[in-house]
Amino acid sequence: MAEKNLESYDHPSQIEPFLIEESRPVLIDLMGLAHELCLESARLDAKFHKHTAQGLEALVAGVNCYYSNLIEGYRILPIDIDKTMQDTARFDADNDYQSLASAHIFADRWAKTQQLTQANLPIFPQEIHRLFYQHLPVRMLTLKDGSVMTPGAFRQREVCMGGGLSPKSEYLPILMSRYAEVYGWRLECAGKGGIFRLTSIVAAFAAHHRLVWIHPFADGNGRVARITLDAMLRACGVSGTALWSMSRGLAKRADSYRSLLVQADQPRPGHLHDSGRLTERALAEFCRFGLQVGIDQARLMANMFDLSSFGERVHNYFRHVRKSMLRPESAYLYMYALTMGEFERGEAARLTGLGERTARTILSKLLAEGFLVSETPKGKVRVGFPVHAMPFLLPDLYPHGDIDITEQALRALHTSNS
Repeated sequence: MAEKNLESYDHPSQIEPFLIEESRPVLIDLMGLAHELCLESARLDAKFHKHTAQGLEALVAGVNCYYSNLIEGYRILPIDIDKTMQDTARFDADNDYQSLASAHIFADRWAKTQQLTQANLPIFPQEIHRLFYQHLPVRMLTLKDGSVMTPGAFRQREVCMGGGLSPKSEYLPILMSRYAEVYGWRLECAGKGGIFRLTSIVAAFAAHHRLVWIHPFADGNGRVARITLDAMLRACGVSGTALWSMSRGLAKRADSYRSLLVQADQPRPGHLHDSGRLTERALAEFCRFGLQVGIDQARLMANMFDLSSFGERVHNYFRHVRKSMLRPESAYLYMYALTMGEFERGEAARLTGLGERTARTILSKLLAEGFLVSETPKGKVRVGFPVHAMPFLLPDLYPHGDIDITEQALRALHTSNS
């Protein structure tokens, strides 16, 4: 693109088109993918009791944190993310990665408490940005020019992204207002169901690109945009229980993700650069990519929880990997909690076929390591998904090198929790 084209984005109308026009044949294909995404996500949701889904949602929140930060070049170990999730106030001034993990978990948890609507979309990205950055040390808010970023505030300088300039900072308020107007309306339409819901799901992916392209903040735009995308999909009735990770899929195909984002930044072919209309074709290709990534991730998670293969991994784990520290009967309690949602502590003996004292000991060890979770010291227990067991139970969830745990580390963990 010529240099004068790089500097042409100086008017709010130039962010158009926001949506794929209804007359375009490609929209029918995209709606088909949106329908498939709804089906795959619903099938995954239907696999789990609500209490099991609660534990899995917590695991996926850590997955989101890991992969969304990985896209930005920050490799935060899952074990460290898990520690952060146990203590939401771990804004460690001496550990930038720990601080980033805390910031992401904090902002993402808040987002999940919100029902994204036309009314609150105008302030949603700013609030996510504010919550993400407000507790970080000043050095992590300091930009290359020495200025300090204000959490939640629009950038005050020009930036070059994807080979071209992002919109001028003076136009950010009106651009974001137009963004919220168009996509907020689509969120309202999603509630009507049918084709309105499907077109709104497609629009959520278009909105993701347009938010990244507007680049409203000096830093953190990608992570804010991915949290916002998740919230938009939930508002459209997709992944309401958050059991699969969009960020994981985008990170696994990071080169394509970045390339398609850049392609959708370009002016529409055949138009003069001063008309400022962005390419609709490339926007449609980005939406196709995003929808397919979502389908793949929902399907992958469902496959990982095929009861036959997952149950086999669970039994192998307790019988072989942890046989020196945990009884093989632990598998019975774990699988019962997974499939039934919860059980009374007093049922442990019946479920394992062991004596009361031995069964209570097994139960206590499983609770200590997070395989079982309870809201109160004597309450019912439900299934948990401790990160240190994921290389064995869900081996494709994280890269092996980032979550491998040694026998010595397992013993230390077991001892500290006993």
